[in-house]
Amino acid sequence: MSLMNTVTKMAMGFALAKGMDAIQKNGGLDNMLSGLTGSASGTQQTGLGGLGDMLGQLSAPGAAGGGLGGMLGQLSSGSGMATAGGLGGLGALLGGLAGARGGAAGGGLEALLNQDNPADEPDEDDVARLMLRAMTQAARADGDLDQGEKAKLVELVREGDPGTMETLQAILDEPVDAAALAADTPKGLETQVYTMSVNAITPDNQAEAQFLHQLATGLGLPPETANTIHDSLGAPRLYA
Repeated sequence: MSLMNTVTKMAMGFALAKGMDAIQKNGGLDNMLSGLTGSASGTQQTGLGGLGDMLGQLSAPGAAGGGLGGMLGQLSSGSGMATAGGLGGLGALLGGLAGARGGAAGGGLEALLNQDNPADEPDEDDVARLMLRAMTQAARADGDLDQGEKAKLVELVREGDPGTMETLQAILDEPVDAAALAADTPKGLETQVYTMSVNAITPDNQAEAQFLHQLATGLGLPPETANTIHDSLGAPRLYA
């Protein structure tokens, strides 16, 4: 499994769970990760509306061609997509997340992605690492993952090569630092990084709001742009 496919699978998991609020209502992050990876007997958890089964179908060779399943298939084949955001289908994934979360798909977010792209397309693995950092740091903003939760995230990509798992583990070991994440974001990827972070949470507490505020400030995103991203993902606005 490539790093970008890992980004896709994890982003879909967060989106389909409708953020961390839904995860907490269904037994917490640990329970959601159990649903993604399945129990020791091989059965999938069904507490989140069959999220584990859904992800299994999306990553299967015969996955349907439309929607998020189609995105994963095209990313896996390396064919890329000529849609909003470019970057090997990243823009299409971000647009699809809006619909999966019940937000205003397309519209304002698509326009932002179309205008916010690097002049020179960066290395796909570098982009994937950045997006994984954005998701995992946002998810940890209100408290670090315990060792069991980290282990389940690594198990989620257990079919990948050792390098992919080592990369994810290293990212999970990093401290949560919105300013550092923003500083490491190349010009033209600000909207993508912020969207991935918002997708991983609701947000509904002070710690998450503070993380997103620091990230938006560090990325140079004005309040109206941040609010557009939140609206697109069906998440509470950060700014009045």
